[in-house]
Amino acid sequence: MSNRRLIFYDDARHYHYYVYEPPMSMPEATATIDAVAGTGVDTFVWGFGVGPTVFHNSKHADVFAAHLDVIPDVASWRAYENTMSLINRGCDPLDVMIDRAHEVGMDFIGSLRLTHSSDPADVKNAHNWQFKIDHPEWVLKGDDSPDRKNAFNWVYPEVRAERFAIAEETIARYDVDGLELDLTFGPYYFEADEVAENMHVLTDFLRDLRGIAKKAGENKGKSIEIGARILPTLEANNDTGFDIETWLEEGLLDFVVPNVYSHMPIDPDFPFEWVRDPAHKGACEVYPAMGSVLGANREEYAGLEYYRAAASAYWSRGADALYLPWFAWPIGPEQRQILTEIGDRDVLFEKPKRFYMAPRQDQCVNFGYEAPLPVQLDAGADATPAEVCLTVAKDSGVADATLTLKLGESTSHDGMSVSLNGLELSLDDATYTTYGYSYSTLEIRLDWDDLVDGVNELSVAVLSRPAGLSSVVTLEGVEIAVDYVTPKQP
Repeated sequence: MSNRRLIFYDDARHYHYYVYEPPMSMPEATATIDAVAGTGVDTFVWGFGVGPTVFHNSKHADVFAAHLDVIPDVASWRAYENTMSLINRGCDPLDVMIDRAHEVGMDFIGSLRLTHSSDPADVKNAHNWQFKIDHPEWVLKGDDSPDRKNAFNWVYPEVRAERFAIAEETIARYDVDGLELDLTFGPYYFEADEVAENMHVLTDFLRDLRGIAKKAGENKGKSIEIGARILPTLEANNDTGFDIETWLEEGLLDFVVPNVYSHMPIDPDFPFEWVRDPAHKGACEVYPAMGSVLGANREEYAGLEYYRAAASAYWSRGADALYLPWFAWPIGPEQRQILTEIGDRDVLFEKPKRFYMAPRQDQCVNFGYEAPLPVQLDAGADATPAEVCLTVAKDSGVADATLTLKLGESTSHDGMSVSLNGLELSLDDATYTTYGYSYSTLEIRLDWDDLVDGVNELSVAVLSRPAGLSSVVTLEGVEIAVDYVTPKQP
């Protein structure tokens, strides 16, 4: 197993090539690596631009927007001009990034998307590329969903060969420590009714790529890892055409990253145990993606205490390393503190944490990643309570803990019952706070011993409502804040 603990992903676009005015200076060319250098980040993953096209001097992939004489937006124009400004100076941007990562002590992994849904007829789109424009006959019809339409159909060997050439070049030509296949960006490779019969296609692709990586590693005198972003449930992967079980049994992957291509909510209960044990049998490591936001609509980025809690839960559930596909930008003092702490369980010990129950996010649910919130609460003495679960990692024998429920359409005149792990909680000293007419919160002090290290079961019921009020109370949020009884500085 590797010593890897914290992996940081940069897509090369949104906080990098899109934002700097060309021509790009050398400090700007490595700015996203330098921003996280000196923290706990030990592995830097660089997405190759949009995916079909790249921001480096590939012999097999088009430079981003190179098919256009006129680029229709400033971000894309900057990206193209910045890329070419480096190439025209004799600097391959990928070499520049790799060298800088190694200089600051990080492993470097390139990330290649295997598909993209650009319409071949949309020839003026900077996210398109010449190979797609030239071969509209190889795209998916997507009769079941507009999301599937126009992605390349991987039943065609020419489609697979185009992606394979870029992957092979990355492994053989560049000094990468690994290659990540981003399978989950628009994960549509076959027509919906042809997935089952083509499960072997990506497996064969991986077998061939594994052979290339082994040969290149022997030539370079080092191991070159092959990894993949996969979906967060076995069923979702099977439905997409990813034969995860075979890949792990045959040892085709060195690491997997369960994730959904979305700004996922930070979530101590993000599912990944299903792949942990079969992965470890094949010496494959599991790097579950950490969400980055609070709220179903990405209301704000999560802060330090939320990251501490989620990281502690991931470590307690058997993650081999933490993977950050999205992160707040720019990287300021709080972000550097997060990156410095979360990769080390010892550093997280007895630091304040906020364990957060993630809400439903449609993009995640589409790929099998469900969430219990929000949930409507039936009212009445015989109403069925809502039951939800939240993982808490207990790293101390003594701590202060507070449960906060966020309630929609609630009033302090509601009669409520709240139980934790089968024990009814006293509401006598609970604090009820209204936030205008948007929502209310109910804060309940907990006995630390009532929490378990692992999954905690919460039951909430509305026993009565004021006469004449017909709206339904909704449980919108659940948090458990933990602070520790430690000496304070004078």
